[in-house]
Amino acid sequence: MKLYDSFRSALQSLVVNKLRSALTMLGVIIGVASVIAMVAVGNGASQQVQNTILSLGSNLITVSPANQSDQGLRGAGAQAQNLTLDDMRSIQAQLGSSIVAIHAEQGAGRWQVTAAGQNWNTNVNGVTEDYPIVRDWPLQSGDFFSGSDLTVNAQMAVIGSVTATNLFGEGDAVGQTLQLRQVFGGGGQGQGQQRARIVNFKVVGVLQPKGSTFGFSRDDQILVPITTAQRVLTGRLNIVNTIVVKATSSDAMTETTADVTNVLLQRHNISDPTVADFTVTNQNDTLAALGAVTGTFTLLLGAIGGISLLVGGIGIMNIMLVSVNERTREIGIRKAVGARRQDIMVQFLIESMALTGIGGILGILLGWSITLVVALIPQASGLVLVITTGTVIIAVGVSVAIGVVFGLYPAMRAARLHPIQALRYE
Repeated sequence: MKLYDSFRSALQSLVVNKLRSALTMLGVIIGVASVIAMVAVGNGASQQVQNTILSLGSNLITVSPANQSDQGLRGAGAQAQNLTLDDMRSIQAQLGSSIVAIHAEQGAGRWQVTAAGQNWNTNVNGVTEDYPIVRDWPLQSGDFFSGSDLTVNAQMAVIGSVTATNLFGEGDAVGQTLQLRQVFGGGGQGQGQQRARIVNFKVVGVLQPKGSTFGFSRDDQILVPITTAQRVLTGRLNIVNTIVVKATSSDAMTETTADVTNVLLQRHNISDPTVADFTVTNQNDTLAALGAVTGTFTLLLGAIGGISLLVGGIGIMNIMLVSVNERTREIGIRKAVGARRQDIMVQFLIESMALTGIGGILGILLGWSITLVVALIPQASGLVLVITTGTVIIAVGVSVAIGVVFGLYPAMRAARLHPIQALRYE
């Protein structure tokens, strides 16, 4: 029997037993749909994490202060103040054109803000002039402050889009004045009256909307020159919380990380990198670590869907064994007229693979439909679902492979039947 005849015979058998074929395929359909839907959730989570990290800027190398004690205790207690604005300028001068840009940040805490008759409370951060380049964050309107503004401790501010809307509504915030207010004193009876500190800033720019990162809105903040933050708002002169370097490319990040580390080790007079009073983290390493976590999560979800496929495969084998028993006389007749063992075996294997193959295709459609339905649910609107071509190919490939594995024993049993005994079977 030719392969085409075996395929046609297998399809005829499936059509004749429509209900049984449909019920048999149900396990494979549910299994493939589960794999598609669950891996889509895992892929979506992975992409969401990657997008979140990259929204902070691409090709970033972050330098943070580290704690150090005689016992070598690190990462505990109050954060050490080991980084300065001079460190940033030194890295900028020594690495020069081998980096794209560099900036430093110093948090000035939360302040009460008043402008245009409105009150708002938000974070104020001191940053340097290359902040928009490092963070890949262009302005919606106005300009960012320059290096000369840092030199003169200019009292100017660039605000986020949410802050601009809350303070100035639909009006143009650029050119407006806002007041940062801080109340101190008056802690209890006999401790004096409360006094307010008011500092005026001129709004020179508004950042484009960025959305949230790890649940925190990035559009609700006020950026001021870091020297102004140090001298006017915090009093912490020359100290910075973070230095962020933007490498020229993803491939250059390892080399740039080593260069930054060497510059700081030299400046801090530290010969042993293991006792450095700073920490340099590479965005590639962060993405790789988070990718490994989300990859494990995706694998776990895929394995849960795979169990459904396994159950569907057992159902396929059960039905194929029943089919062999029902068609024993048919097998005997075919062998009597010249059919070989391999012809019988191929016929039943094709029938099994057709069941799982068609079930796999229907499972893909069901899995895709599930993701569409989930996307329509308001509570799951923030959930990203990603169906990749690789997922579809693997799901269908595994379902067909299950057809071969679980259809092999019934096919071999049918092929080994003796023609005389098969003809006598009732």
